[in-house]
Amino acid sequence: MKLSEVLVSERHKVGKIQQNVAGDLFLTRQSFSNWENGKNFPNIPTLIKLSNYYVFSLDTIKGDEYLMKQVKKDYELINLKKANKKYSLTLTVLSVIIILMAISISIFRFSIPVTKFLTIILLILSSVLILLSYKFLKFVYKDYKGDKNAPLWVPKGFGMV
Repeated sequence: MKLSEVLVSERHKVGKIQQNVAGDLFLTRQSFSNWENGKNFPNIPTLIKLSNYYVFSLDTIKGDEYLMKQVKKDYELINLKKANKKYSLTLTVLSVIIILMAISISIFRFSIPVTKFLTIILLILSSVLILLSYKFLKFVYKDYKGDKNAPLWVPKGFGMV
């Protein structure tokens, strides 16, 4: 059974209008309406809230192929975010080391051989940082290869999950 059909029938069973259900679940009526009309789908946590609210099993919507594709896509996105955190942490640590080395070279008066050694280390770390940054971006945007509408890197504060 399709999610949209389940949502409509369950809402009619409890005798509520979309606005009331949306208010009870702290959602917008427009979002709820789109789900009932099959225009888009809720995320997994919201889907669980709906299932608890209406007291229906998520197995009833198992046959909705489009929803199952969306769930799979959400799962892949979660795994991608985990991998992104690992790369982001590595890039941040490398950046801090490079900055600290650059500051120490400029503040402290080292002998010429030590300064040359630190400069070489700094160049190597910078090269590694550039390489990791390239691999990180390539990994993040692997699904958008050749897509002219590929998204820009938007910080989480702008609504990206």
